[in-house]
Amino acid sequence: MDTIDKSKTNNTALNPKVWRILETDSPAEIEFARILPVSPIVSRVLWNRGIRDAGAAKRFLTPDLDDMHDPFLMDGMVAAVGRTREAIERKEKILIHGDYDVDGVTSAALLVRVFKILGADITWYVPHRVNDGYDIGLQAVERAKEDGVSLIITADCGTSAVESVKRANELGIDVIVTDHHEVGPEMAPALVVVNPHKPGCAYPFRDLAGVGVAFKFAEALVQECGYDTAAYRRRFCDLAAIGTVGDVVPLLGENRTLVKFGIEELQRTGKKGLKALLDVSGLTGRPIVSHSLAFALAPRLNAAGRMDDPSLALELCLTCDDAEAGALARVLDTKNQERQAAQELMYNEAEKQIITRGIESSKVFVLSSKGWHPGIVGIVAGKITEKHSRPSVLISMDEDGIVGVGSARSIDAFDLFAALMQCRDLLVRCGGHAKAAGLSVDACKLGEFEKAINDIADKSLTDEDMLPGVDVDTVIELDAVGYDLAHELRLLEPFGHANKEPVFMSEHAIILQKTRMGSTGSHLRLKLGRASGEPLECVAFGWGDKDEALRVGSLIDVCYNVQINQYGGRETVQMVLRDARPSNATISEPFVAQNIA
Repeated sequence: MDTIDKSKTNNTALNPKVWRILETDSPAEIEFARILPVSPIVSRVLWNRGIRDAGAAKRFLTPDLDDMHDPFLMDGMVAAVGRTREAIERKEKILIHGDYDVDGVTSAALLVRVFKILGADITWYVPHRVNDGYDIGLQAVERAKEDGVSLIITADCGTSAVESVKRANELGIDVIVTDHHEVGPEMAPALVVVNPHKPGCAYPFRDLAGVGVAFKFAEALVQECGYDTAAYRRRFCDLAAIGTVGDVVPLLGENRTLVKFGIEELQRTGKKGLKALLDVSGLTGRPIVSHSLAFALAPRLNAAGRMDDPSLALELCLTCDDAEAGALARVLDTKNQERQAAQELMYNEAEKQIITRGIESSKVFVLSSKGWHPGIVGIVAGKITEKHSRPSVLISMDEDGIVGVGSARSIDAFDLFAALMQCRDLLVRCGGHAKAAGLSVDACKLGEFEKAINDIADKSLTDEDMLPGVDVDTVIELDAVGYDLAHELRLLEPFGHANKEPVFMSEHAIILQKTRMGSTGSHLRLKLGRASGEPLECVAFGWGDKDEALRVGSLIDVCYNVQINQYGGRETVQMVLRDARPSNATISEPFVAQNIA
């Protein structure tokens, strides 16, 4: 059973954290470690991920694209493929309708590319966040009718587009929904809804991103059309990987497989747009990991829809021209820089609003402003939630202050989607997942909504739920840190949501040396002494302001990741600091490292 060790709380005024030691030492875990061909440290990490039998461990450590589930196990897949094949053979005009975020863009790009190979009469569209809003709009349906479309296939949207799908039905347009969002009180009356969250769907893995569902749909179609499905999986898992990481779904099961092999495919991708994106992100010729997707590729693709026109990102993913690919990648890079500047400004305003409104003790922050860009509120909501360890809702009000469009982010202990469903009478619309959601709200209902969602949180969230913490996989001796452990930990990649990079805790590290890093000195580089072996290098990102507390000669306990740093053709093992406390600290001690000199 997980434990919360309050004696290992870093009680700083700026950032107190609880260290949660995820150890059990149960007989079942000990037996599990005994039968695995990995070290006890790695077996414990697997156990903490919920992987608790030899078969599951083997599948996790050695995933294979060929071992993925049959796409026809997903409810509605037979009917969706049948109708689509009919449309292709009859040369009907098909519209692929995506979404404006990276998941929706990569979903649409994957389907468009496959449909072109299959000889379909295809057109495509992704909505503008501000002009169109989320999901299929009525205008998009009317425009499809004018263009002679007889089949609309959605990508990462459509499950809740009730009115728009009803209108398509009236106009004689069939709609096939491929989506992964939670199903609300009413599902769109489409010809077929392919969504693993649909009631009654028995597909073995429910946590696919929108691009994962599109990937499975395209695989089923390719299979039915007589193409090599293994070749298809290898060719298109690069797009699936970017969308999957970008949508922050659990990197377990089929998601982990898609991302693992998608990263490998990205290293050799022939897609002009992705190659240009790698180049502008500074990743050409460098090792690519899930972090590269999450913090370099996905933000640039997302920047198009956040700041301007998402079709720019889709065109990048579709282009076969080197010059066009380079030009589009540079535009997206510029848009991403604009996004970063606007994000910093909004974040500072949101933090100020929390203080000026006196809502620091609220369990859910509901913040709004006319000046906020609707494409960025989701990112800033995530930053606010990360800092304060509580759910947050950020809303961009229109110029007239009548309607607001917002995004919400949550913590593990609070099911955001369920809470919004309880408040849906106060909202114009809402949708999403347990930890991330989007919504629209009338200004006159904003106060009621804020009170209602906080009332829900008051009944379900405890103070302990909102304590910022570090989940520690296991306590190890510093002497265990080295190349063997670092290389073995690579078996657990790719890291991301629900498969976080392992965190270890060690006691009694001696600070032998420290230097400031970064242009503003906001980071620290430490040399830590241990009982035997060479000193360890430890980087502490964002710890520059704790320079005085971490004195040379002091004895500290540390929480950290173990990584291999590649620089200048040389590999070194380094610790990445997650938190620190004085050795033998108690909950009441301030963060000033014990000096042993």
